[in-house]
Amino acid sequence: MKDGYIETNPAGGGFRAGFVPITGLPNAGKSTLMNSLCGTRLSIISDKPQTTRNNILGILNGPEFQAVFVDTPGFLKGRNLFERSMAGAIRRAASEEGDLCILIAEPGLPPGDKVPLFEPLKLVRCPLYLAINKLDKENSEERAKVAVDFYSSLLPVKQVFLISALTGGGLKELRAAIKASLPEHPPYYPQDQLTDRWEKFYAAEIIREQIFKLYSQEIPYSCAVEIEVFREVPGEDDQILAAVHASRASHKPIIIGKAGSMIKRLREASQKALEAFLRRPVELHLTVKITPDWQNNPAFLRDIGFYEKK
Repeated sequence: MKDGYIETNPAGGGFRAGFVPITGLPNAGKSTLMNSLCGTRLSIISDKPQTTRNNILGILNGPEFQAVFVDTPGFLKGRNLFERSMAGAIRRAASEEGDLCILIAEPGLPPGDKVPLFEPLKLVRCPLYLAINKLDKENSEERAKVAVDFYSSLLPVKQVFLISALTGGGLKELRAAIKASLPEHPPYYPQDQLTDRWEKFYAAEIIREQIFKLYSQEIPYSCAVEIEVFREVPGEDDQILAAVHASRASHKPIIIGKAGSMIKRLREASQKALEAFLRRPVELHLTVKITPDWQNNPAFLRDIGFYEKK
């Protein structure tokens, strides 16, 4: 990952650059934090847990530094090949690929059954910063203190920050601390680059975000989105054909809805969001396919961008 850095240092000596994984329990605000730190929308956001499935890079560039944030999926205990791939990505980002690691947590104590999920962070080799989030909603200083005391006693926390990823409270101080902690190194990416992902990836993510918004219960978790066609034609609308893969046949009629009402809403909402993200006209077409147990299908997971790594 770091072997492909750019040799040219545009800022001369003293330039700082490094990788900063953002970890934590599902729904703690990891994606919101990365989007806020980078000043742009790179990770999809939902009030449902486990929205993020990939490690997504967001790049914050400054005159003398480059912070490459890694938005990781929420800590989880993998139940299938897909979730084990996610869990492996979290462990690698936190323990092997980071120059600085941020643990984002909510005020108060975590659920007791979730505490073992923090174990990998005990072995983290880089500095660990703790960010207590959602203080725009949490008025109790005592609950924030409880969280700080708990995580500081459990993990090798170097610095603590009280923040609101949603409103930006405390982020100025966090950005300054991140910059100061990065090692001296040339930038890893061009300094006008915001992410390592292609537009095709974000098209799938945006459609998936709308699935989380429109459908309830297990439907969003049983679905994967595959971009089958992404065609840019000068002077014409982009042509995008996406397949929504459902793991169960019983989910297909729910996704489509009566007389196609739900798939129409999904297409319209996704097309609008895609046009806002891409800043150009889009013509989106959706199909629904049944791909039984896709979560345990290595070939399918590779096709949509997931890789099982030992």
